[in-house]
Amino acid sequence: MPTNESVILIVEDLLFLPKLENTLRHLGYNPIAATDDTQVTRALFQSPVLVIVDVSSQTLDWLHLIGLIKKSKAGPVPILGFGPHGDLSLREKFLQSGGDVFVGRGAIATNLSHLVEKHKWQIDQQRCRDEPPTLLINGIALFNQGDYYECHEVIEQAWNEEPASVRILFQGILQIGVACYHIQRKNWRGAMKLLGRGIPKIQRFSPSCMGINLANLLTDSEAMREEL
Repeated sequence: MPTNESVILIVEDLLFLPKLENTLRHLGYNPIAATDDTQVTRALFQSPVLVIVDVSSQTLDWLHLIGLIKKSKAGPVPILGFGPHGDLSLREKFLQSGGDVFVGRGAIATNLSHLVEKHKWQIDQQRCRDEPPTLLINGIALFNQGDYYECHEVIEQAWNEEPASVRILFQGILQIGVACYHIQRKNWRGAMKLLGRGIPKIQRFSPSCMGINLANLLTDSEAMREEL
């Protein structure tokens, strides 16, 4: 069962939304309702494994929000849309906007567990078994030395050069390093913000990936957050 992985719900139906939220919580997920730019942007910082969109809404600008998600640097996240089963034009509009999978509303209501497990973001196990790139190794060495500014510069380059989804892990390590830099400078608010963004990304790949002990990094990061 998932350990509090986040799922964004772009749903305005106040009767249907609580049912989706309750089902997701029962399945072990953290549902995040978001219906505007600010809410979606904040939700993306939680490194969600899936976005679910009600494309039948007459008032929700879901086309714009999908565009926002696709442009985000928070990492790739699949988008599952639902609406009237027989509305082929709506389905096509959703898929052309960048959505990944379209299902009928009935399927969401009755088969949510299967749909989430099938379509959510998954770790690339093969890439996780690979050796880490040299830049990442060097960046982690700087992190362990407490040279967080240089660590940021090096790991950011590794993140920019990595084409696979494991780059989310690189970004998470980078953000925790920046949080440590903020702590050195007594910028507690900045540190909390970066820990809040980095920890969910690391959690995706824990306990280890590319030979990196992420469980220890998470434990230390959570301890820092508790102290702040």
